[in-house]
Amino acid sequence: MADSFSYDTLFSKNSTDTPTNFVKHAKYDFAVAYPAPETLPMDGLIQALQTAVDSDSGKIAAEMAYYPHQLGARELREYTSSKLTADRGFTVGADEIALTNGSGEAIGLVIQALTDPGDVVLAEEYVYMGTLNQLRRFGADIRGVAIDEGGIIPDALDRQIAALIASGEKPKYLYTIPEHQNPTGSTLSAERRKAILKIAHKHGMPILEDDCYVDLRFEGDTQPAFRALDDSGIVVYVASYSKLLAPGLRLGYFTASPAVMRRALGFKLGSGPNQFAAVAIEGFLRNNLDSHRDNFNPLLQQKRNAMVASLEENFAGSGATWSVPQGGCYVWLMMPESSDISAIRDKVFEQGVGYVAGTNFEADSSGRIGRNCARLCFAFESPQKNTEGIALLGQLFKQHGAM
Repeated sequence: MADSFSYDTLFSKNSTDTPTNFVKHAKYDFAVAYPAPETLPMDGLIQALQTAVDSDSGKIAAEMAYYPHQLGARELREYTSSKLTADRGFTVGADEIALTNGSGEAIGLVIQALTDPGDVVLAEEYVYMGTLNQLRRFGADIRGVAIDEGGIIPDALDRQIAALIASGEKPKYLYTIPEHQNPTGSTLSAERRKAILKIAHKHGMPILEDDCYVDLRFEGDTQPAFRALDDSGIVVYVASYSKLLAPGLRLGYFTASPAVMRRALGFKLGSGPNQFAAVAIEGFLRNNLDSHRDNFNPLLQQKRNAMVASLEENFAGSGATWSVPQGGCYVWLMMPESSDISAIRDKVFEQGVGYVAGTNFEADSSGRIGRNCARLCFAFESPQKNTEGIALLGQLFKQHGAM
């Protein structure tokens, strides 16, 4: 047998030896970031695909014979255009929308178009770790923006930007998840959004709006998108079909000013995303969007209610507080500052309850401010398992001295 060939001197400077990440699930899995498989409309998606093939098999076959258009399937872009007008209050044409392999690709393309190594980028104090990883990969210097239960605090944002500018560190842009924020579950009010837009214009700072959870509202009123409140081009809008339908479909999209679109697409490798998935999504949602949301979102509400009720029963008097989101997938648990639930996370996982420690969401990556926090996904498990799992979590926190 030949000696193994060594690549040790051949790897690029930017490559890292990254272990393969095999996902493990605890008995009560609150660490995931998506709804349960039983909520996914698999039969409807398959039927929509079959209907499209039956109605015009020649057209579908011709489309499959070529790589997708760089912007993605036109029919889904046209549907997305009409959905944005109806649901989010702004109008862009099909050719102003680019479909991507999930919203993560869209965010990555925009980050590359706008970010040089060392650029200061603002984000919520706690924010989605997937975007944090992309920002760090491309060299951004991320600074956390103060938040409360209502999301970004406009006055604090304005003061922070002014201080950064005074020190010669003008922020390049603001990344935000304004609706059912990941991980805190907060939603920015229309008033705060208007104030933040005013601040953005004052300082010449674009807003990268990640609206991927907007369809998952089961209570209260959906707030207007930043993009609906401003058509100057200062807002780059990203959204997804993954949370509404199925993450495995890997279909997101973005729209921005023409100059930003061209620059962002310049970093795109290959053609548009999966054509079969686009046909299934467009066919299903064009006829079933409202009924799907009407069936799907009440299930999310039941699951949230079960988790919150169990937190009230098992964590009362502990000094813990938690968010009660009106949509999305997550409850944000905050233990007293003396509790370090980040350090015991792996032990608790092995004993049956999974969660993501708050340190993973720290924009400033200090590893300090999130030690007493955790993101709990209520969307994956059943209401009964949410109830049981939170009860066990309370017992385990007590066992490990965190409560």
